[in-house]
Amino acid sequence: MSTELILMLSFIGAELFELYWQKSPTLLRMLERIYVYYRQSPFLLYVMHPSYVMSLGLFYTTHYNLWVLLIIAIKSVDILFKVMLVRQHFEQDALSDEMMQVLNAPLHPILFFMGLSLYPYLLFLALY
Repeated sequence: MSTELILMLSFIGAELFELYWQKSPTLLRMLERIYVYYRQSPFLLYVMHPSYVMSLGLFYTTHYNLWVLLIIAIKSVDILFKVMLVRQHFEQDALSDEMMQVLNAPLHPILFFMGLSLYPYLLFLALY
């Protein structure tokens, strides 16, 4: 098996792990799951995103590939936005009623599979 295929399969496995532990019917329930890890340690929250950690290593091993940099940028914004929402809701209690309505709205199941389709494709572009 080639190295690129092993990297692709392990990256997909990491994405499946993230999909599994974050999957919930609403965004507020997802934030509650994230808050469990964030409360223990913010670094643990990053460890719970193994594809993010893996993409950081791949950025250096692929000689600073721009496709991997795009993965890192998108995942960084995603994680930081969720941390910001967690802090505002659970620690500061500063979310507006409109935002709470958005967080309580049901999530479409395809939303969780978007990362599973986007990130491996970008990694494919980086490796091949």
